[in-house]
This record gives sequence, structure tokens and C-alpha cells, in this order.
Amino acid sequence: NLAVRKGSFLVSFVERGICDSNNGKYDDECWINMPHALGAISALISSMPLTLWISSEGRTSYRLSAGNFPSRVRQALMNTMSAILKVMSSLRTIVETEPILSRGFGSNAYFEHTMIQCSILAGQFCTILPFAGDNDVLIEPASKIVSLAADIYTLGLKMIGIDTVSFAASSQLIGKASSIFGHVILESLGSGVTDTGKAVAVSPPARQWLCDVSSYDFIGVALSKKTYRSPNQSKAGVDILAHVARSAPWVITREPFNLATFRDTCSHLCGNVNDAKTRILGLKLVESFLLGRKASQSLCIFQIDFPVVPEYFCPLLQSALKDEIPAVRISAISSFGALLQTDWRSMLLTPHESTFEPDMVDWTCINSILQATSDGSNSGIRSAACKAIGNIYSECIDTPDIENSSSTQKKTIPFCDAFAIHFANNVCNKMEMAIADANASVRSMAIFAMGNVASAMRGRSENSEIYIPTIKKIFDPVNACLDDRDEKVVGNAIRTIGHIAYFVYSPMYLSSVLGENAGIPNVFSLLLSKLSSKVELALCDAIGESSRDFSWKQRNSAKKHAWGACMSIGTLLSFSNMTKLIQYSVIETTLNQLFRCIQLHNIVHEKISASSAASLLKLPCSLWLHCSSNCGAIGRGLATCFGFINQRADKSSILSEIKSLTKVMLSAANSEDFCIMFLNQDDIPFDIEQMYQWLVSNDMDVYIFDKISLALEHKRVRSVLDVSVAQMFLTRTRHEHKSPCKSAESLPRKYSNGDESDDDGDEL
Repeated sequence: NLAVRKGSFLVSFVERGICDSNNGKYDDECWINMPHALGAISALISSMPLTLWISSEGRTSYRLSAGNFPSRVRQALMNTMSAILKVMSSLRTIVETEPILSRGFGSNAYFEHTMIQCSILAGQFCTILPFAGDNDVLIEPASKIVSLAADIYTLGLKMIGIDTVSFAASSQLIGKASSIFGHVILESLGSGVTDTGKAVAVSPPARQWLCDVSSYDFIGVALSKKTYRSPNQSKAGVDILAHVARSAPWVITREPFNLATFRDTCSHLCGNVNDAKTRILGLKLVESFLLGRKASQSLCIFQIDFPVVPEYFCPLLQSALKDEIPAVRISAISSFGALLQTDWRSMLLTPHESTFEPDMVDWTCINSILQATSDGSNSGIRSAACKAIGNIYSECIDTPDIENSSSTQKKTIPFCDAFAIHFANNVCNKMEMAIADANASVRSMAIFAMGNVASAMRGRSENSEIYIPTIKKIFDPVNACLDDRDEKVVGNAIRTIGHIAYFVYSPMYLSSVLGENAGIPNVFSLLLSKLSSKVELALCDAIGESSRDFSWKQRNSAKKHAWGACMSIGTLLSFSNMTKLIQYSVIETTLNQLFRCIQLHNIVHEKISASSAASLLKLPCSLWLHCSSNCGAIGRGLATCFGFINQRADKSSILSEIKSLTKVMLSAANSEDFCIMFLNQDDIPFDIEQMYQWLVSNDMDVYIFDKISLALEHKRVRSVLDVSVAQMFLTRTRHEHKSPCKSAESLPRKYSNGDESDDDGDEL
């Protein structure tokens, strides 16, 4: 209530300041303190837990006697946005009609200070407010704020072009007004794409504004070549247009004229042979548009195909590949990495050819990028080329996701296997050298490229046997990078191992000759141990038992490594042909680390516990049967799962996975495993009565109760458990045997005789 009252006072103060400025009373205290009032509102808005307050509709603790608190907060926010709109409108009028301002509190410097505070607050309203549900009433005023900021930005660009003596003295203030309120547009649009390439939707206010006719004037000015006549104008204008192209590329493509004008602007900037900085700006526009177009596929924004993209932009990129300036070449290479499969299909086919057999493909462009991976003059070029090759291979070769693709965005039929193998061999040969590069960024991107190649090829090999010896050859260099001194190299190596391992340890690719595989189990065991240590490092740091102090950056890297290691461990343990060849202790240690991730779910990052649960759940049935009676993994795993189920109720996103995993381990467990489960209750606590209720409510088979009852008769277990526990399970077991619907015959066939030779490839 105090925050709302203070906000109301500040809003009324701002409105009085607007009246002063409109009447030219620049010496009045309200106008004098306008920047401070705007700054105070900004600080208040940023410190309020708005998401909690506004999303608490219906919660008793947030409903006060004076009325509905969330509704009052929303109304206060709308009043504040209304006041900010008045401030922005007043500033727009002053900048437009009074180009030469007096000194003192009516000076250019004071107006600039006021505009900066106003733009900061306007940007906050477009980015930090929740707009879902009942809060959608905030979209309209926030959209008007973006629209008015765009008007001021557009006005500034137009007036800067006026060639008059009187305007020259004030152009600095008008230019600053355009720049200052241009930041509101940048904030409302966002980046459009995360560092990992995932699409980020434009804020609701910015989207509503872009869909409205009020944005057309802004788009027209942003696309015009006149906006980029001077170097300073070019950089500021490109920043704005690049954000539009990356966050909302559909704005550029919704009309053929817009796309053609955008192409002309890019050509104008890229064609400046006398200024490398201008060429870089032009390529930045092309790259932003291509990245935004690719990322927007996941949001199903594009409604039509754009075959003009290779025709419009690829000649600019191909020319830039030959530029003598490294930054120009880097931007061009990155842009090639953002092209879609349809683009490559039209680019790679030579005239009069319709097949993608290696001999029929125009490899000129791809070979140029492959060659750049070994460019000795600039490590940035090599790094960008490795990343682009990885993206290109994944885009061309990866099998289409038919179920998750929209009707207009489904990938076409992938390139043929011969093309994929030929391309993969070329990439592997180049990446083998790049992985040994002295520059860490090059090594990291080379491993990234190999991960994409292996991931795409695995999708194909599951449908048809494809042998690529070069992928297998590069496994050892990637494995060695687990000990690299650079954290990003290690992180990419961890994830890539999970993809390449399929071509090394899968029965389809592993030699059946024992002599050829003599050293492979040792390497496999060592690899599991290294990955387990990555998980253990993050867990020890989370509970404060790490042997060394981590910086924030190192701690963040350790979390990413643990997350990736959990997934790669799951892949390695799924190879039943290999797990039979290594010691039980290695498997047990590895599984225990995955179980610890679940035990510490309240402490570690949620992605770590989620990836460990996913990896455990996809392990084959044969692995659990292999572990039963031979190590204590299943017993500790069951204790972990029941402890998790007891704590989380229905609140966790991985609860369903944990329940499924519990049922799998229960089916594979024997009496010794249940003994270990009960004996570990002090280290891995769980409620036995709740476990019993869960077994009953989930209608578990009678043979599971038989094994539990047998374990409870063990001397070690009887010494640590109350007699009533054994009696409870024994009574239930007798009841299950008497039930006509339950008998030992309900035991699943693949577990009935403990035979481990059943379908090793079966994944749960």
C-alpha cells in the first residue's frame, strides 16, 4: 500500500511538471525536479515484485480490506503509463517546435537528462511487466509508449535531414532525442534469439505496435537508404533495423516492397568498397535477418516460403567471403550458418541437375567455408567457419521433425545418404585439425561441429546402416578435450561425446572380433569415470564440500558440465554390449552420481536433476537386471525415488519421470536390493509407510511384495526396522496372494526368469 501511495504521489508530481513545461515555466519546482521524479518512479517499478502482486488474484493473503490489491496495482500502473505518455508527448512537441532552447532548466542538457530518465522508465514498462491473463489490459498503454517512442525516433531522423541554418544549431538535441528513445524500441524488441539460437518472442506491446499501421512510418524510415548517409547515422540506424530484422523478421517480409527495400539497403551498405565499417554494418543486417528468420521457425511466424533469399542475399555473402577485412568475412560466414535447408537445396544444385549425388552438387560455397576452418591469418575466421559448418550440416542432414513442424514450415526431404556421408567425411577431416588448434574458441566450435555431424548422422543410421569411419576416428581427440583447460571446450566435448559414442560403442559399429576390442572396455570405463567426476564436482560445490574455491564463471561452467555429463552418461550406459564388459563398481559409482542429482534436487540447478532423471529413465531393462544382486545401485536408487516422491507430492516437473523410474527398478529388483534400500534409510531417508501406500495405490504386482517381505526377514534389516513394518508388508503380501486378480503369474515375462539375454536394445 505504501508503494502504491508513493507511486501515486510521484505520478501527480510528474503531471504538474508537464503542465509547467507546456506553459514554458522551466523555473517551476515541478519541472526542475522532473528527472528526479522519473528516476524515482523507475527505481520503484524495478524494485516492486509485480509478477507476484499482479498474479496473486484470488489469494487471500493478497486481498486487502480496501479492495482487490492486484486490481489496484494494475490501475496504478495504468495511471503511471498514462502520465509517461503525456511526458513523452510533451517532449516530442518541444523538440519539434522549439529547436533552440534557452539556458538553465530549459537548456538542451536539462532536456536531455529528462529524456534519458523518461526513456529508461518507458523501456521498463515494455519489458518487466507481466502481460498474461488479466494483465493484458496493460498491453494497450505499453504499446502506445513504444509507438510514441518510435514517433520521436522517426521525427529525429527526418528532421536531421533538413538542411537549414536554424536547424543546424539544434540538430544535436534532436539527434539525441532520436537516439535516446530509440533505446525504448530496442528494449521492447529484445534480442529475438538467445546465445544458443533459441527464438525469443517479441514483447506483447512491441508485437501489437508492429502489427498496427502506426508502425509503418517507422519501418519505412528504418528501411530507407537515406537513414544511412552518415557514419553516425548508419550505426544507430543499423542497430535499430538489425533488432527488428532479428526479433520480428516478418515485419520486413510481410510486403514484397519491404523485402526489396531491405535488400537494396543491405546492398548499398555492403557495396561500399571504401569503408569496411559500412560493409560490416550491411552484413550485420543480413546476418540479423537470417538468424531471426531461422529462429522464428520454432514460433511458426512465417506464413510463406521465401525462395528469394538465396537470390537476394547470397551473392552479397559470397562476395564478402573474399573480402580482405577479417570482420567482414566472419560476418559473412556466420550468415551462411543461418541459412535454411530450402536455401541450400537451391544453392547446391548445379543447373539442369535435380539430384544431390556428391558429383552433381556445386560444392564451391561449402568448400570455401571448410577452407576457412584452417585460415592461418585469423582465429576468429576459423572459429566462425567451424560453427557455421556445424549449423549447415545439421540444417541439411538432420531428419525433419514432421510432428512438431507447421504445415508451412516442414523441412523438405533430407539430402541423400551419399551426400550426407561425403559431406561428413569432409567435415571430419577438417575438424580433426581444428580440434588441435591453439585457440580455445576454434577448438570449442570444432567440437560443436562434430557434435552436430554425429547427431544428424545418428538420426539417419537408425533407419539405415551408414558407416562413416572418420567420425569414429575423431572420437579420441574429442575425448581428450575433457581435460582441456578451457571450460567451453570441455562443455562442448561432454555433449559431443554423447553423440559420437553411438558410432563407437553401438553393436552396429563395434567390431565383433574380440581382439579388436581388447582396449575398448578400459577406455569406456575411464570415460564414464571422467563424466561422473564432472557431475560430482558440481554436486560438491552445491553442498559446499568442494576442495577448491570457484569463481562465479567457474561455478556456472561446472553446472553446465554436470548437466551435459548426465545426458552423455545416459547414452553410454544404454550400450548393453559395453556395460557387460566393465566392472560393476564403475556402473554403480556412475549411477550413484545420477541418483545424487535427484537427492539434491532442492540445491542443484533444475536442469541437472531433470537430465539425470531423463538419462536414468531411458536406460535399457537389461542394465537394471545386470545391476540386480551385483551392486547396490538399485537399492539406493529406490530409496532416492521414494524419498523424492515423499517430498515433492505433485509440485515437481520431473515427478512423472521419477515415478516411472521407480516402477522400472521395482520390477528389476530382488530381495537383496530391497535390503540395501532399507539399510540406506539413514543416508537416503524416505518414509516407509508412504512407500507402502504408494505401492498399494499404484497396484504393484504381488511378486514385488514377495521380494520386499523376503528382504524384511533378513537379520540385518530386522535389526534396523520396527516389527510393525514387516507385519504390514507381510499382511499385504498374503492379501495379494488371496486376491483372484493377483498372482505370481502377473510377473512381466522379461523379468520372470531373470534372463538378461532379452532385448538389450529395449529402452524405457
